[in-house]
Amino acid sequence: ETKSSLRIICAITGKGRLKEHYEREIEKKAWKSVVVTTLWIEPADYPTFLACADAGISLHTSTSGLDLPIKILDYFGCEVPVCAYRFPCLNELVQDDVNGRTFEDSGELKNILLDLLQPLASAKPNERLGNHSFGALKRYSLQVQGQLLWSENWPHGWKVLENALTE
Repeated sequence: ETKSSLRIICAITGKGRLKEHYEREIEKKAWKSVVVTTLWIEPADYPTFLACADAGISLHTSTSGLDLPIKILDYFGCEVPVCAYRFPCLNELVQDDVNGRTFEDSGELKNILLDLLQPLASAKPNERLGNHSFGALKRYSLQVQGQLLWSENWPHGWKVLENALTE
């Protein structure tokens, strides 16, 4: 909750085993400027849904410090910049203040979101700001545009593997 005029809608996707627990926690909140919803998105609709976001948030942590969150690649594939929890090797995907932002705690995430989304709060009533097309979000989004999408990268990667295995 903030003292800003900014209004935030947060959509949490998935079917994880703790979903009901967190839905109960969310219901206890008396937020006035934040709405949180949980939902399941069919795989075919998932890219379109993600592309509607102004920014993605990844709370992934790694016990080994070596595995990277696929969720971030999903966001980047939809050209959506990411705010990601900082852990070892994350900079292989998210470079802070280049293609997104990284954070270590809730206070840092709050400040980042307020900074990134503030243009929405100051927009005129009839002004339409496109998704991730303003301020730093636009710059971050431009950094992830033009990267190979999964559907473009996989056939090439498969061909390399196939050739290596048959030679």
